[in-house]
Amino acid sequence: MKTKHLTAGLVALLTTLTPARAADNILHNFTGVASDGSQPYGSLTLSGAKFYGMTYQGGSSVTGGTLFTMNTDGSGFGLLHSFTRTTSDGGGPEGSLTLAGTKIYGMTSEGGSSNRGTVFSMNSDGTGFGLLHSFTGGASDGRLPIGSLTLSGTKLYGMTFSGGSVDAGSLFSMNTDGTGFGLLHSFTGGVGDGISPSGSLTLSGAKLYGMTRDGGSSNTGTVFSMNTDGTGFSLLHHFTGGASNGTQPLGSLALSGTKLYGMTFGSGSSNSGTLFSMNTNGTGFGLLHTFTGGASDGQYPYGSLTLSGTKLYGMTQNGGSGNNGTIFSMKTDGTGYSLLESFGGAPTDGAYPFYCDVTLSGDGSTLYGTTAYGGTANLGVVFSHPTPEPASAALLGLGALLLAAPRRHPRPV
Repeated sequence: MKTKHLTAGLVALLTTLTPARAADNILHNFTGVASDGSQPYGSLTLSGAKFYGMTYQGGSSVTGGTLFTMNTDGSGFGLLHSFTRTTSDGGGPEGSLTLAGTKIYGMTSEGGSSNRGTVFSMNSDGTGFGLLHSFTGGASDGRLPIGSLTLSGTKLYGMTFSGGSVDAGSLFSMNTDGTGFGLLHSFTGGVGDGISPSGSLTLSGAKLYGMTRDGGSSNTGTVFSMNTDGTGFSLLHHFTGGASNGTQPLGSLALSGTKLYGMTFGSGSSNSGTLFSMNTNGTGFGLLHTFTGGASDGQYPYGSLTLSGTKLYGMTQNGGSGNNGTIFSMKTDGTGYSLLESFGGAPTDGAYPFYCDVTLSGDGSTLYGTTAYGGTANLGVVFSHPTPEPASAALLGLGALLLAAPRRHPRPV
């Protein structure tokens, strides 16, 4: 009888100690003045206790955009660079930064010699800014890069939304010093190719994986792979829509072993987007989650997934209690889907994350990210959010010991 009461009491205690869903914490409200950015269209890059990120607008030229840094506790915010959208500078970044030691690499969607976008580098202290490449479009160059760079050794890989042989986008590589620029692939559309890539490339050994928004058999997007030397281009999946497939992927792929994970903006049972997995050889495609919107689910994912062990984290542009977007988590096997946060919108919360994925702290306890709108000026925020934590491991361990302890039966009389 005592064991029964102890078990019931322990379960009640552990249930009480399991935390309720926590709210996000606003670390910075973008205001769009000369010393601040506005509308971040990308994710945060973490280095130790410091973030680096970009905004699409704001800064000294108001509309040029910025490159900023801040500490993970929200202190120390400052601009490292204000873009001017001139021939010698970029403008309107729509992606994230790539960090290598004390060097930062990134792209802008506008600016440069032809106002068709740039690749740049600078030191992490804000010195040494310079353009590595100005996109010009045409058959031998890309234009309008919407995404981020992938670094391998001294080589950078990236994609442009337009440009190339038929102006349907390109995949390029270049050295980190700005030399050796060349197109590895010009997208041409149709049944055998994609159109309009966005997001970033995912690197595994000598193989690159990515997605295009359009193209393929239904002209609603593709997953592709190719070798880093430009050979072996292949379509791994054609998005076709409907309840069991997606349309228009707008982000990047997450890789774990031989498994790829990603999201699409549309289709699934409610045409509100999907979360999928597939093998790196193109087999085994399946939906892990179909977004339905409303108060209890996200809608229209506009970014990428963050993988941590067997857990996936991501955001959606809409959905949630106020239809301002959400943060969610689920297991890689498709179970355990949970809505972690519904953004509340201006003036006290963020809203509508674009081209964003959450960044996980080194100890796995906190998610960091940006939204394009919301906050005090409705020009976007930087936020933090705790990852879901179970009840105290020590208490759970104690519970397991108590529940496993042998029962003492009364002696017979």
